[in-house]
Amino acid sequence: MTNNEKKDYIQFAIDYGKKLDNRLKNENKCQKIDAFKNRAKDFPSLVVQEGLVPALTFYYAKAEGKIDDISKISCDELSNEGRGYSAYMGFLMDALRNFASLKCENALSCIEEVRKNELIITNKILPVLIEMKKISSIFGGQK
Repeated sequence: MTNNEKKDYIQFAIDYGKKLDNRLKNENKCQKIDAFKNRAKDFPSLVVQEGLVPALTFYYAKAEGKIDDISKISCDELSNEGRGYSAYMGFLMDALRNFASLKCENALSCIEEVRKNELIITNKILPVLIEMKKISSIFGGQK
């Protein structure tokens, strides 16, 4: 992996973290992103243990088929325990499109595309997932 590739996924995670932080600043009642942080913390381990496709389908099921755009995520979805799946799925779809060059239009078509080359796509996406895990702990009410 070249330095440019490393910078790309690190910058992607930083930019996403900034978007989350800006979202919090725009909603006065929302002071933390604990639910998103928990999803970001757990997902890379789930990918390593179970595989990318089972991890994606699990999170998609937990999100109840809903995927939130970063600009429209509710405070409740970001901060309440047991939530955050739809917010994290939004991040995952963006990451898959950017780092695995997937052309999917929705979560199910992304999962279907991942199935075709799961190992290759996992290797492409795991670094950004790990970076988002670190970055999410920096933003959103971390003291």
